[in-house]
Amino acid sequence: MTITYKLSDGDKANVFNQYFSSVSVIDNGILPSCPSSCSTVLDSIVFTSTNVCRAISKLKSNLSSGTDGLIPLLFKKLKHCLAEPLSLVFTQLLSVSQVPDDWKCATVVPVFKKGAVSDTSNYRPIPLTCVASKVMERIISHQIFDYLLVNNMLYPEQHGFFSGVDQLLLIYLKVLMTGLFSVQYKKSVTVVYVDFSKAFDSVVHTKLIHKLSTYGISGCLLD
Repeated sequence: MTITYKLSDGDKANVFNQYFSSVSVIDNGILPSCPSSCSTVLDSIVFTSTNVCRAISKLKSNLSSGTDGLIPLLFKKLKHCLAEPLSLVFTQLLSVSQVPDDWKCATVVPVFKKGAVSDTSNYRPIPLTCVASKVMERIISHQIFDYLLVNNMLYPEQHGFFSGVDQLLLIYLKVLMTGLFSVQYKKSVTVVYVDFSKAFDSVVHTKLIHKLSTYGISGCLLD
């Protein structure tokens, strides 16, 4: 689908909306099989002024605001004042398994990647959500990651969303060892990378929630 510059802003928004909606995946209703031997569960998250302040510090100051109009720089400037009340708010929200409606909305901004600027497939949708929800999500994500790590539920060669340095070192060592053998016997070394296009955008929420439950995520946290 292409965009013509004669379109109004509203028409362009509708064109982008149609394209971004078209690439979503329709759930086939089949839940994946996810055997887990974990005997522990994670049903809650601990919010403290310390981890809230740490999460705010990791926000990028130049990011845009969400639907509430509050920018990340505001949180960073006032983090020591906001950390304690936010920790209380997050704790209360988790206890009732609810978040404000504004946190469920996002302003979607099309960001150009490459190719023809008039082709909507060359744009990536970036959702701008409320900064407060980002802070809460970062703390939840960090504690879930620690839980999975402690219980050995992460594949050892999974590097996505982890440290890119670890992946580079692993590849370097493998290529180095293979390379020494190849040089000795005059062989070539081939490295193949596989990228799943729009993989993250195609995650079906029902399947994700089911997988989380099989790995011990339960209670208010899963809700």
